[in-house]
Amino acid sequence: MYKEAILTAAILVGLGSTAADARDAGKGPAFETLDVDGNGELTQAELQAKAAERFAKADTDGDGFLDKAEVTAAADERRAERATRKFDRMDADNDGKLSPEEMKGRRDPAKMFARLDADGNGTLSAEEFEKMRKHGKKRHGDKRPTE
Repeated sequence: MYKEAILTAAILVGLGSTAADARDAGKGPAFETLDVDGNGELTQAELQAKAAERFAKADTDGDGFLDKAEVTAAADERRAERATRKFDRMDADNDGKLSPEEMKGRRDPAKMFARLDADGNGTLSAEEFEKMRKHGKKRHGDKRPTE
C-alpha cells in the first residue's frame, strides 16, 4: 500500500508535468521517452518507472518523501524549463531578445479583443470583462489574484 501511494504521488508529480510540458510544446506526450523498451506500447510498469524516476529526482534529500520545499523546487524547475523552451520558440531571429512582434506570436490582440467584445460595440463592458476573468480563472485553476 505504501509503495502504491508513493507511485501514485510520483505519477501525479511526474507525469502531470509531462502533460503540462506537452501542452506547452503544442504536441502530445513524449511517447518515445515513456516507451522504455521501444516496442511501440506503454505498459503500466513503464509509466510507474518514469513516475518513480521523477519522484526520486524531486526527493533531493533521499528520504523517500517529498516535503513542500522539494515539491516547490521541482515545480519551479519545470516552470523554468518550460519558460526557456517558450522563449526559444518565440525568439524568431534567435538574438536572445524578444521584440514586441515576437511577443505577440500567433495571438492577434485585435482578434482577442473582438472575441471578448460579445456585443461588438468596440468596448468591453464590466460584464464582458468579468466573463473574461472567470474564463481565465477556470483555465488557470483560480490562482490569479482578484485585484
